[in-house]
Amino acid sequence: PKQATPKLSPSSPDRHKIITQFEGFQVIVTHPYLTRRGISQQTSNDPRFQGRIYTDSRNNVIFPHADREGVCGYEMRNQEFKSFSKGGIKGLWASNGSPDDTTLVICESPLDCLSYHQLFPDDTTRYFATGGTLSEKQKTLLKGVFEKFHNKGGHIMIATDNDEAGQKIEQELRNIAPETAQINRIEPRHHKDWNEALMAEIRQQREQEQKRSRSRGLSL
Repeated sequence: PKQATPKLSPSSPDRHKIITQFEGFQVIVTHPYLTRRGISQQTSNDPRFQGRIYTDSRNNVIFPHADREGVCGYEMRNQEFKSFSKGGIKGLWASNGSPDDTTLVICESPLDCLSYHQLFPDDTTRYFATGGTLSEKQKTLLKGVFEKFHNKGGHIMIATDNDEAGQKIEQELRNIAPETAQINRIEPRHHKDWNEALMAEIRQQREQEQKRSRSRGLSL
């Protein structure tokens, strides 16, 4: 009797499918989701982030993850929605790099990278996001990134969340960094993550402006 063909389970995630989907996405420079999260168009349109933020046909914000071979998955974000591409795997989301970069900032989410940049604008900083907890693959990718950066005298800033998970990632990042690397930890003091810190800063600025305009009104 004819033997049934054994079902082949793909040993690696369907990269071809991910790339095909990704090719259908549009590069964007601003989006209502980002605006509502306090990200200014000046930030999202900065040369540092150009070509690193996309949208799909459902108007979700797309943050692509890459490994050494290219796009391997992507994060999807919207107001009440947060997901990772089916069949994709987490690599790293990265901002654009420049040969002059001296600082490498690691956050948990791309939104935190954008928020951090808006709070501390700097022309010599490159950003990476892990999409949360680290996989072994991500550790290998980051180890390579850290070594390259360290060899050219750059310094590493760990900007993960201000919670237990963020501290765990910090420890894992320290473990894979070169022994002599210059590493600092910065956390949003009164907030869980950098986007919360940015939103609080924006609220504070608004309140101060309102106070100033009220006092101007009184002094007329």
